[in-house]
Amino acid sequence: MKLREIRDFRIVKKGESILKVIEYLNDSPYKIVFVVEDDKLVGTITDGDVRRSIYNSKVSIDNLRVEDIMNYNCKYINYIDYQKASESDLIKYNVQYLPVVDEKMRIIKVVCFSINFQEISSVKTKVLIMAGGKGTRLYPLTKVIPKPLVPFENKTIIENIMEQFIKSGFDEFILSVNYKKELIKSYFTELSYNIEYIEEPDFLGTAGSISYLRMHNIQKPFFVANCDVLLNLDFADVLEYHLKEEANITIISSKEKVNVAYGVITFDEEKNYLRIDEKPNYEFNVNTGIYILNPEVIDLIELGEKVDMPEIIERARSKGMKIKVYESNTEMIDIGQWEYYKKLL
Repeated sequence: MKLREIRDFRIVKKGESILKVIEYLNDSPYKIVFVVEDDKLVGTITDGDVRRSIYNSKVSIDNLRVEDIMNYNCKYINYIDYQKASESDLIKYNVQYLPVVDEKMRIIKVVCFSINFQEISSVKTKVLIMAGGKGTRLYPLTKVIPKPLVPFENKTIIENIMEQFIKSGFDEFILSVNYKKELIKSYFTELSYNIEYIEEPDFLGTAGSISYLRMHNIQKPFFVANCDVLLNLDFADVLEYHLKEEANITIISSKEKVNVAYGVITFDEEKNYLRIDEKPNYEFNVNTGIYILNPEVIDLIELGEKVDMPEIIERARSKGMKIKVYESNTEMIDIGQWEYYKKLL
């Protein structure tokens, strides 16, 4: 049996503190609480919702309330339909926890699915890794071997990237290759990764090879990742965010701190001195080079066109597409530059 009914689910009421939600999530064997108002189901909160709210909120965690973080568009099934539904009917809801409600929207029970929806889907979420560049920032290493095969922590760079996605449930990869492509393909011949290839006819920038996904039956959102960044992140959370926000493109950002070794002078337009900030620290949200794109974005790129990702994002915006940013506080490890790479060895 792929599903079971649970009755020890947790509920919270609108107006309660996020601290109470965290307490319930910690005490519950499940990763979700159900939000009610006048005993009626009005939403859900997952542990992912809590993490994102803490990261993104501009106010103190003590001031966050249930209604600030809840998912107002949760899925549910009424009891009459539930009695007639087959297991395959319920699986189509594509959620791990499906509340069963009566005619007054009161929760009767919750159906729990102990399956991975990525695994049972006939069309899986794919990960496109841009592995075709010359890796000039890692010279002289990459004059001998391509950047994806540069060793890092007992594996190659690209294997470390792939393992991060596999941990999140995404195990179907498309590698876009060009520079020393035969070495890359030969390396993976004896390994068990699920890989397809795009062979670039020329160097197509950071986004041009996306155009060749027309030949790969892409029917749902897919990840695009550069081949030089490690990010300790649950990518399933990012996909959930992308779908919930109904985005066409989601850019994953990371925090980057810059420490200035000198006093920074501030002055007005007439060059009148205002102040000096001694050795300030600045924090920025930077682009990690990892994205989720919807299939319709592929059509923004001519087949074989040389183009970079910022240009595709601007094209999408000009078409009125929805572009979101997933704000991550996870440290980004850039192993694509020689100076950084040496420090990490």
